[in-house]
Amino acid sequence: MNKKNIKDFVILAAVIILAAIGARFLAKGETLTDYARKTGREITSQTVQEKEADAVTQTPSSAKATSEASSETASMASSNEPGEEPAAGESTAEESAAGESTAEEPAAVESTAEESAAVSPDRIIYKEGFYCEPISDEIFHRISGISYPAGCSVSLDELRYLGVLYVDFEGQTREGELICNEKIAQDLLEIFYGLYSNDYQIESIKLVDEFGGDDTASMLANNTSCFNYRVVEGTTRLSNHAYGLAIDLNPFYNPYITYNKDMTINVSPKGSEAYADREADFPYKIDENDLAYRLFSEHGFKWGGNWNNSKDYQHFEKK
Repeated sequence: MNKKNIKDFVILAAVIILAAIGARFLAKGETLTDYARKTGREITSQTVQEKEADAVTQTPSSAKATSEASSETASMASSNEPGEEPAAGESTAEESAAGESTAEEPAAVESTAEESAAVSPDRIIYKEGFYCEPISDEIFHRISGISYPAGCSVSLDELRYLGVLYVDFEGQTREGELICNEKIAQDLLEIFYGLYSNDYQIESIKLVDEFGGDDTASMLANNTSCFNYRVVEGTTRLSNHAYGLAIDLNPFYNPYITYNKDMTINVSPKGSEAYADREADFPYKIDENDLAYRLFSEHGFKWGGNWNNSKDYQHFEKK
């Protein structure tokens, strides 16, 4: 072998060795022998070049995939708060929609704030659902010219608005409202809480203004009420209801009875005559064995059923 051939052989061997080293590095440890064994091809200089080309071609693709994965991970991480698990796939879009819905929540908070603002800062809560507060502008507008007529001698400062719960004739819990004198506000809260706690049934507790201030209409509806600036029926004398110091409870079943000189009676409201006989047994009758009678008596109220010249079985008052 002449010197020229030896030189060419050395150069070729050097190229093969260098190519093998580079291919091994790019193929992450795969040798030419491994490559030949895998592909079944003879190792030549052309084989080395193809192997290198494969490695170079694959590397940018892998780098791109890694870059995209990193970019996606970073994007997902940035869209989640610390400590939250990143959403995956289509659920991300659903969560985005949920996020838009969540963005509407401040409106509910504002509504709650408005409701809170409507609550009187002077409200006194006795128990949940049982409270009293001064007469607000809103309540005054409801009663003005009705139960609180022009020229009413009772100051608004003397009155209190009460919210109570009660059990109706179907056994359902209802919200009721009363206006009374400040002097008996706490008494009524305690009494009505006692009635409610014992499932004592009351058909209705609404302001008499819901009936146009008409006491007869309120009684016909068996409505329990308190304040109403009016006179005693058949007289010119102000009733204790006018001062918010009297309350009528389940009035249709506990009527007001007056006596005539001929020993006949007048029953109010009309239609409740069947309940004028207090010896009869019927539901919602107030007598001295009734829970309402006991609670009102314990708080110092007088019962109209004990009057001598008339009987007002629905009526409790405290002076």
